[in-house]
Amino acid sequence: MRIFPSAKRFGLFLISFSLFAGLISATPANAVSGPNSTANSDSLFSSEAVTSPESLGRVERDAVKAARAHLAQNANDWGVDPAQFNPSDAIDGVAGMSTVRFTQSINGVEVANSLLAVTVNKVGSLLSYTKSISDYSGKSQASITESGAIEILKSNLAQQRGISVDQVVVSKIKLVIVDSALVNDVPTGQYVAWQASTSVLNDATSISMTYLSEDGHQVLSSLPFVRGITADPFVCDLQVDVATAGYVLPPGVTMDVNNNRYVNIAAGGQGMPLCGLNTFGRGTPNTEVGKVNISRTWDYFSTVLGQDINEEKYLGNIAPAVNGDATPRISAFVDICATNGTNGACPYGNAFWVPWSSTECNSGACSGIFLGKNFDHADDVIAHELAHGVTFALAFSSAMSDNSETAALSEAISDIFGESMDQLSVLPGEAADPAWTMGEDAQAGGYRNLQNPDVSKIGKNWSPGDSHDNSGPVNRLAFVLANGGKIGKVKVKALGSNANSVTKNDLCDAAGECLGTVRMSQLVFATTSNLTATANYFDFGKQMMNACSAFVANGTAGFKKATCKNIAAALKAQGFTGLKITGLTKLGKVAKGAETIITANVSGATGAPIAGQEMQLQVKRGSKWKTVGTANSDGTGVVGFVAVWSKSATYRVISKTNAGVFAATGKTAKVKVS
Repeated sequence: MRIFPSAKRFGLFLISFSLFAGLISATPANAVSGPNSTANSDSLFSSEAVTSPESLGRVERDAVKAARAHLAQNANDWGVDPAQFNPSDAIDGVAGMSTVRFTQSINGVEVANSLLAVTVNKVGSLLSYTKSISDYSGKSQASITESGAIEILKSNLAQQRGISVDQVVVSKIKLVIVDSALVNDVPTGQYVAWQASTSVLNDATSISMTYLSEDGHQVLSSLPFVRGITADPFVCDLQVDVATAGYVLPPGVTMDVNNNRYVNIAAGGQGMPLCGLNTFGRGTPNTEVGKVNISRTWDYFSTVLGQDINEEKYLGNIAPAVNGDATPRISAFVDICATNGTNGACPYGNAFWVPWSSTECNSGACSGIFLGKNFDHADDVIAHELAHGVTFALAFSSAMSDNSETAALSEAISDIFGESMDQLSVLPGEAADPAWTMGEDAQAGGYRNLQNPDVSKIGKNWSPGDSHDNSGPVNRLAFVLANGGKIGKVKVKALGSNANSVTKNDLCDAAGECLGTVRMSQLVFATTSNLTATANYFDFGKQMMNACSAFVANGTAGFKKATCKNIAAALKAQGFTGLKITGLTKLGKVAKGAETIITANVSGATGAPIAGQEMQLQVKRGSKWKTVGTANSDGTGVVGFVAVWSKSATYRVISKTNAGVFAATGKTAKVKVS
């Protein structure tokens, strides 16, 4: 038996990094039917955690060097060409672990959204790997020049939006390989295309990731971003002047007849402001709460997750003209009003984090957090928005539709980090929040309850919806892993001590309390570090199991084999491990010795195709089933085998990985050999 190559997954995605749905305006996505369709090898999507660390035979303490060495050493087993992979990020985790993310290039052209992630321990031994790559073998040149592609994009987008060409901004353009198994909402197939950041001049909400065919004939896809923030943060009160000589009203702020100041998020607006050294409203009493809560968020990411959110790669802006120095700074505005040019909200009842291109920024990309009235008091909301900047840098760096599972994961992970920070950073006199409610300090009752979310489980009643609702199953999982509890009839143990381990007051305010929340946070961070830009619920569950296994192999405190069994039970009860095998090929009559192709479709509990899942072809021998072939599902969730039959038989396709956590058995079929 041998593996049958097949291919392709596609869909729709958009990033919106607000606390909840309802930014004033949005830009419609568009895509066209497109180029060619070429098959992928089903071995291109896989992940594995080793049962014991695989040593290099020597101590290698540089994570990138160690990951490169493992890549070279395991290239044949992993089915990769080491020459195609360059490290794009090294993410330090807990207990000396590091995840190195590699990007694939073929003939010098980057493969969009490709990922090979290698996790090593503190001495460089291999803990796990995951890959989501392409086997593209076509041309690597475009029919038009880069400047020609820019002009075509400007003309096309100007026509679509009904604006002048000089209002369209095209930046960061490059030729990439697009594989629809890796990039959602693009035409099916594998091909080279131009990838660019496009926007309307001075309009932050219009920034989009746009793909143009290599010959310039078609805009293949264009989806907007709304995305989100080192040293001492700069926080400005939008409605207050500071009696400091030389203060300025930054671009992007407008005023009404009552002197209320608005952030203009409309197409054709004046751009998004930065709070800088001499910006009005900085250093007022009203900004102190926001500064404290930003600092608490920094402390959580630093002490619990080992990440410095002040780094420019995450949230820090380097804008000497605004900062007054070359030090990365968080920029935040409190008490904002917002307008789309037609409708306004004053005060603004939301919070969001957004990155945008700016000539003010040394790096060319700034980001800021914008908080409506009283949102500066909600430390979990501030941490939620800042977390979007971290997860954007880690995994969710591609646009996504709001009703996608990827968007739900993005919102959930921000909720988890936001609420974990809130639970672990207790202030004097702070009231307990045992239900883990998001935003209770900004609005009575809060906005989301992680203990009992509106959408609590992935099951037969699940349907695509707003990402802030569909974050619920992930939020509920995190709550139970941190605190313990029941999911249906399944009892889940907390990953460590809870808020009442010492003081019985629902607060993490004593030594030794809330290790469950700490370990859950670390597990979710390690999971996120290995997700692709189009991950779904099933991918999240699979990478969480791989992360747990890697923690065990690494000897990370609090993680044993029994811990992973407990996590597996929680994942299963929440619906993350659900697998369906459908569409098995029915061979009927075949000639003896003839090659036959057997395929089946693999999907998760929501019906989303599952890529990279190990599947087995089995044949019944007497009363027992024997595995005769193994293959991974491809980007469209199709798994295939080639079989040669010598006699009639009954066959089926099954899955059983991670000690049976991800298990399913498909229907049987019979082949009659003549």
